[in-house]
Amino acid sequence: MLTGSQPVSAVETKLTEEKTYCLRWADRFLSIKDGANYRENKISAAKFPMYVDLCLENYAELRNMYKKKSQSN
Repeated sequence: MLTGSQPVSAVETKLTEEKTYCLRWADRFLSIKDGANYRENKISAAKFPMYVDLCLENYAELRNMYKKKSQSN
């Protein structure tokens, strides 16, 4: 059985979309919170995985919050 020949399941696609969104969200959040060069600061850079996990745990709520914000503007 070749794993590369199998189509990506809907669950895997959703997880990939969520993970991509959360990686970008955490990067934006930390660059705003700790400055554009947060990656060079060991303490700030160490926060990155924590914020990605936080986003993944609250993905639906975050998406809804930002959707409502964009509709009100």
